[in-house]
Amino acid sequence: MKASPLDGESLGQVTFLHVRGTLDASNADDFSHALASHLARAEVTETHAVLDMTDVYLSSAAAVRALDQVTRGLAAAGRPLPIVQPRPHVREALRLAGLPGIRPHATVESALRGLRSAPHAGPVTPEAGPPQPPAVGDLHAEVRGLRAKLRSSALIGMAQGILVERYGLPGAAVAFDLLSGASQHCNVPVRVLASAVVTTPPPGRAPAWSDHPPVPTAPFLRHADVSPVERRRVLDAAAVAALAVTGARSVDLLCAEEAQDTLVLEARCNLGEAFADEFAEVSRLRAPCTVAHTTLRRVVVESVATDPVFAGPRMREVLLAEGTRSLYCAPLIGGAGTSVGVLSAHWPAAGRWLSGPQERALEALARDVATWHEWYRRSVVADALDHLHRTARP
Repeated sequence: MKASPLDGESLGQVTFLHVRGTLDASNADDFSHALASHLARAEVTETHAVLDMTDVYLSSAAAVRALDQVTRGLAAAGRPLPIVQPRPHVREALRLAGLPGIRPHATVESALRGLRSAPHAGPVTPEAGPPQPPAVGDLHAEVRGLRAKLRSSALIGMAQGILVERYGLPGAAVAFDLLSGASQHCNVPVRVLASAVVTTPPPGRAPAWSDHPPVPTAPFLRHADVSPVERRRVLDAAAVAALAVTGARSVDLLCAEEAQDTLVLEARCNLGEAFADEFAEVSRLRAPCTVAHTTLRRVVVESVATDPVFAGPRMREVLLAEGTRSLYCAPLIGGAGTSVGVLSAHWPAAGRWLSGPQERALEALARDVATWHEWYRRSVVADALDHLHRTARP
């Protein structure tokens, strides 16, 4: 949907305010009122507010003015509002506007560090001192974001070409506008929708897009109280559930990217930036996750330091640096009998650590995630394809 709801998620003394979709003249006032209300509540409850703009795809001049109006008083009070992970074009708009009442951050960790180190009183002004260089973690996140953008640009370019040819569009820019519009309307990541455009036959040569399977009711979804349409939250909930059922130190979840035949990192728990960078996209390079994905069988690595499953030293070095000494990789096998991704549990000691019940619980979770993934592709993504088709056709 185009209107961008703002909701809050309280974590102790910090309240994360999530805004999604598009901020433009049609909803700038609603955004302003909602943000002002949340900030007033945070003031009363003596909590800190952090605005999460990760899922904002467009921020208009009206939205920037609304943000300035609400936050300008925070600058005078010495409590600028932390804003987390604005996308490059949104971040640039905020930078050019020079809003005194906000402080953009590349990561949640950086925002929390800023709150811990912020003074309790006194205004923060540009004259207070020279600008500080970004933290190393911020730079790593920025580089990782740029690499992710480069990886997805080729896929999006392929989808744009298909749309231009299929619908006789005047150019790639119009195709991208259609892609991003359908992405926002149906809350589907542009990369995921672009992959579907590339891999799905055109209308008339494909099964009915409206033939949706039953909505999944997996235990991990109920336990996390997550709607199955919220892709990012579902995958995060699956990773947290894997930690719970295995007792592992850390977990990662990769989903298959059909159009480019790769595995893409979608969720991680207790794994750092170096891991996120190295495993952001894994191709057919020999690795435990790719073996599990292609063979449809679990892969147990009892010793990351010595197992020959790694094709090169880099992945091994990154895992060892993260403290991972053994791995259990479970393929996400759906009803069609193919793998749609891999769920991996990490341990800090070598050996085989999963008990029989834990192993069965992890593989049951993997099946549930695969069932959700197939439902999401055949319903939410299919609806986005249908919206794109109805919008694009003459």
